[in-house]
Amino acid sequence: MKMKNRGFFIIANSIDIDGIPEKIKILPLGLVKSRKGPFKVDKESFKCMYNYFKDRKIDVVVDYEHQTLEGVQAPAAGWVKDIEYTEKGIMARVKWTDKAKGYLANKEYRYLSPVIFKRKTDDRATVLHSIALTNTPAIDGMEPIINSLDIDLEGGNKEMEFLKKLAQLLGLSEDSTEEQIFEAIKKLSEASNEKEETETIASKEVLEALDLNEGSTLDDVKGKIIALKNPAGYVSVSEFNKLKEKIEKNESDELVKMALSTGKITPAQKEWAEEIALKDPSGFKKFIDTAPQVVPLDEIGGGDDDKTKIKSSAEEISVNKMLGVSQEDIEKYGKDDK
Repeated sequence: MKMKNRGFFIIANSIDIDGIPEKIKILPLGLVKSRKGPFKVDKESFKCMYNYFKDRKIDVVVDYEHQTLEGVQAPAAGWVKDIEYTEKGIMARVKWTDKAKGYLANKEYRYLSPVIFKRKTDDRATVLHSIALTNTPAIDGMEPIINSLDIDLEGGNKEMEFLKKLAQLLGLSEDSTEEQIFEAIKKLSEASNEKEETETIASKEVLEALDLNEGSTLDDVKGKIIALKNPAGYVSVSEFNKLKEKIEKNESDELVKMALSTGKITPAQKEWAEEIALKDPSGFKKFIDTAPQVVPLDEIGGGDDDKTKIKSSAEEISVNKMLGVSQEDIEKYGKDDK
C-alpha cells in the first residue's frame, strides 16, 4: 500500500567505503548537490535527524541497492545504532550483518548511498530514511514507496511561517535561525531586566503573537515556541490559527490607521478598509501608496471618534465654496440636523 509522500526524497551522492568500518560518514556538511536537487546539511539538519531517530526508537536500515525503496524483499546489510555530528559531517555507527561483512571484506560493494527527506520550506535534510550498499553511485529517477514513515513534514511549513513572522516582529531577516530568534528575545529580556526586578519580555507584539501576558519570562516564550515547533503536534491547529489571525489582524489595523492618518480614506470607509486590508494586505498597501488624498490634512482626526471629527466631507466643502459659504460660517451656525 502506498502512502502519500509528505516531503521530497533525495538519494544523495554515494560515498566511497574501505574495509569494514564501524563508523561511516553518511552526509557532508554544507550545500550537497544531487541529481534530485541540492539540499543543506548543518547542525539544524542533524538535530532534526537525531530527534526523529531517537523518537522512533527504530534502527535505520542499511540495505542493498536501495531495495527498501522498491517495495520488494529487502534483507538488511546492517543497522544504524546511532548518529553524531562532527566537523567532517554526519557520521553513523553501524552494526553489520555477517553477510555484509563478507561483501565488504571482498570489496563486492564499494559505495554507501544515503536516502534522506529534505524539508520543502528551506531545502534542509531533516530525516535519514535508510542507507544502501551500492555499486551504482548517485542513483536517479527512483520513486520511493514508504509504508512506515509517519513524520508530518507538511507541518514544517506552518512552523517556518510562524518563525518568519516572529523574526519580522523582532527586526530580524526572514531566514533567521531558531537560535538567532532565541538570542534576540534573550537580549530583549536582558534590556528589560535593567529596569525591572523580574525577568520579562519587552516586546508586546511578540507576547501578543504568542498569546502570553506582559509579565511572561524568557522561559515562557521559549517554551511556547518549542511547543509550536514540535512535530508531534502538541499545539492544536485551532491555537496556531488563532495566533496567525492575531498577527494578520494587527497588520491590517496598522494599514487602516495609516490610510486614515494620511487622508486616503474617510472615517465612513473604515469598515470597508478593514475588510479589504485583512483579505489583501499587500493590495491595500499599494492602494495607500497610489490613492489620492481625499480628506484635507486639517480635517484628519484619529481614534474611534473619527466619524464625528470630520467637519465636512470633500463634496460639502466644494458645494459650500460655490455658494459662498465659508467653513467658519458652518462652524458658527452649525449644520442641519438629520
